[in-house]
Amino acid sequence: MVKPINYLEDWDWLIILDACRYDYFVKIWSYGITEPRLSLASDTLGTLRKMPAIPNSVLVTGHPFPLLFKDKFTHVVDVGFDMKLGTCPPSYIVNYVRRNYPFLMKFKRRILWFLQPHHPYLGETKFELKIFDNRYKGGMTPVDKCIEAFIEAKKKGILEKAYMDNLKYVLKWVESLLRTINGTVVITSDHGEGLGQPLRKEDQPIFYHPPDREEWEVRLIPYCVLWV
Repeated sequence: MVKPINYLEDWDWLIILDACRYDYFVKIWSYGITEPRLSLASDTLGTLRKMPAIPNSVLVTGHPFPLLFKDKFTHVVDVGFDMKLGTCPPSYIVNYVRRNYPFLMKFKRRILWFLQPHHPYLGETKFELKIFDNRYKGGMTPVDKCIEAFIEAKKKGILEKAYMDNLKYVLKWVESLLRTINGTVVITSDHGEGLGQPLRKEDQPIFYHPPDREEWEVRLIPYCVLWV
């Protein structure tokens, strides 16, 4: 039986990789001890609504959704969002940590919420899909449009490769970050990602990560513990 995620377990640093699947993570990452966990929900907003408040914590992110839930954290740092790329690149978070390490150490719990491997895909394999439907007006891309884009990318044979490349991209930044931080580090996610690959016999293929879903594609996430 897979345990549900508990964001209040013992850690000094919590690294959240948005939309990170357990099965893809363990293909790439070889550090620490990784187990599967069940996410609180199948999308970020659902997870944030169910996530407990984390005392004596600082959140560092450029992700627009966690920034809407500042009451969950003691202090929040917005490192910015690149509208041209359509995401917050991992360099924004890693560089902030390196420049402001003494400040972050004032808090008992430090949360680094990366947007990758969530689209848009910044790795070697790309297809056009932004978080914001309009880079100037800022409207979020509708779920139906994302599902359609994922299905089309699947037909073209690039969906899985684009996702894997984006995961490799962010994990290179995480690996470099481990040379900067100290303590108990947990690497996990808020939910999985639907790539049309059912992980259980009873599940149908799912694309993207719509809310209120139970398929393991969008619910099975990694929980990696390591000590640096």
